[in-house]
Order: sequence, then C-alpha cells, then structure tokens
Amino acid sequence: MKFRYTLIISIFLLVGTLSGFRKQEPKHFYKGNLHTHSYWSDGNTYPEEVARWYSDHGYQFLAITDHNLLQEGKKTKVIGKDTIRLRELAGYRNEFEKPGKFLLLASEEISDSSEKKPVHLNGFNLQTVVKPTGGATVAECVASNVKAIREALKTGENPEWITINHPNFGWGLTADALARCGARFFEVFNGHPSVRNYGDSTHINTENMWDQANKWRIDKGEKLILGIATDDAHQYDQYGVGKANPGRGWTMVRATELTPAALYQAMMEGSFYASTGVELTSFQSNKKGLVIRIKKEKDVQYTTEFIGWLAGKDRPEILKTVIGPKAVYRATGKELFVRARVISDKTKENPFAAGDGEMAWLQPVSF
Repeated sequence: MKFRYTLIISIFLLVGTLSGFRKQEPKHFYKGNLHTHSYWSDGNTYPEEVARWYSDHGYQFLAITDHNLLQEGKKTKVIGKDTIRLRELAGYRNEFEKPGKFLLLASEEISDSSEKKPVHLNGFNLQTVVKPTGGATVAECVASNVKAIREALKTGENPEWITINHPNFGWGLTADALARCGARFFEVFNGHPSVRNYGDSTHINTENMWDQANKWRIDKGEKLILGIATDDAHQYDQYGVGKANPGRGWTMVRATELTPAALYQAMMEGSFYASTGVELTSFQSNKKGLVIRIKKEKDVQYTTEFIGWLAGKDRPEILKTVIGPKAVYRATGKELFVRARVISDKTKENPFAAGDGEMAWLQPVSF
C-alpha cells in the first residue's frame, strides 16, 4: 500500500512538472523573412506585390526593409511612361494582415559605409526613420548605427530588434567588427547573389565569422550573437541563380503568438532557427545539452553537425556528427558554446549558389 501511494504521488508530481513545462513552451513556429525590398528603394515591384508573394507562399511575418526610409509619405516611381505614386505601408497592410495568420513589420535597412566598405543593418518595428550615422572606421560605423537604431526603438516593446546584414558584402565586416557591434542578431545566410556567404580563399565564411565573434563575446562576458536567414530579395519577375529572388532563406520563430512583441521576445531568448528548407519539429537546449528533431521528408537524409568552441582551443570544431531525424548532444563541461547545423541531401530549389542543399542553423548555447 505504501509503495502504491508513493507511486501515485510520484506520477502526480511528474505529470505536474511536465504540464508546467508545456505551459511555458511557446506553441507555434512562425515563418518569416526579415530582409527584402520593393519599389520604395531598389526592388523591382510594388510593396503590396512583395507582401502578396510572401503571404501566398506560407510565410506568417514579413519585414520589407527598403534603404534608409520607411514606407510612409509621398513616394513616386517612374514605370515606362508613367509616374506612379507608391502606396504606403499604412495603405496596404490591412489587405494582408490577419491576426494569427500574417503580420507586416514597419522596418528599414540602414545603409551606410566607412573606409569605402558597405555597412548595412536592419531595424524592425520602427516608428521613425533612422538616419545613417557614419563612422571613421567600419567597426565604429556599425556600432554607431546599432546605437542609433536602439535609440529609435527604446520606447517600444522591442528595443534590441536589430540585425547586422550580409557581413561579407563588399567584404565589409570582420569577425572583430561583428563581435563588437553591440547587436544581438546577424545574417548567417542571405540569399542575395552578391553577399559572399561562403567567403573565398582569403576571407572567412559567415559561419566561421559567427564563431569567432562569439568566442570574443564569451571572453568578454557578453551575450552571444544569434543567426538568422533572409532573402534580401530585389527581383520578383525573373528567377534563377544569380538573381536576388525571394524564397531562399527564412527564420522560424517559436513564439506564443504572432505579434511583434512575442516574436521579438522569442528571438531574444534564442527560440528560433534559420533555414533554407530544412524544417524542425522541435528543439531544446539547457545546461545538459541540445536535442533536435527534424521533420523528415521521404527519401531525404539529414546530417546534424554540432559545432563548438572548447576551452583552451584556438578555433571551433565539429564536436559530434549525427545521421538521421533526431540528434542529441550532451555537454561535457569543456564547451564555451555549441551550435548545430543541419544539412540535408535534398537540393535547394532556386539556390543561392548552384548545387546548394537545404540546411538549417540553430542558435549557439553556452554552458
């Protein structure tokens, strides 16, 4: 009888604990693109057509990030022999926004330069235009612009919703400049054909840059920088490698609801992953390690690489490789941080570069 009573109490406590855990877990994955363009700057179609493309293709949130402006006020575009007045965000968003279904974020790509190199950043859910600040060096320029965006966002619900864009575009940023920028997010993948995600013989790729920046942050006791994937789309009429098309990279945010505040909170907590096609059913991380479950497609094989930086080492390394739809990494206590990269053998449709397979990147975790 005593054993039965103890067993019942144990089950009750276990169920209560698991129920409490489930209540704390965000309930939905929301698919979004946080970098794209329209006629308001250098995109080649109307902003409402951009919104329509993403809404029609299964996205739940979108930031149209035209250069150095918000979609408000009078703006015209010469198209053929006609001069067209472009619609403001406030004028077309009601056609697309639906609670819990689709959300548009008033956003801007702050486009600046220093030392003859480009410095581009995005600010999300902005109420006012942010003017580029300049800076004597690239590092000073990017940090100064981060502060300017933060100042513009400080009165809202998302004061740190800032990304560093395509760091290898024009070979603009070094890992050191990325590390010191002060922003929480950067583009580990950008679908524009000119951004050089993969580096070259003399420049590191964006993933290596990510790890080096986070090693600096770990050493300084600062929060890790987190990676998103975006399209940076400009062209919506012709598709193919070499074109800046939509549909190449996106961010999957696990949030309680589809609102700016909920998306921002989830991203600040690292509750999201970047993808070019691989879809996850769940992921978890804590002081013990990481668990990843992949939504398996028929006849597709998945390889998960756990990449980390061990104490005392001078570079990151692949700590473990797992084949299959579930991958587990158990911390040993030697890791400064660990992140995961999922690679599938499914070829990406309309890829960034010919031959690319579909991938996903999970956020780094420190132990």
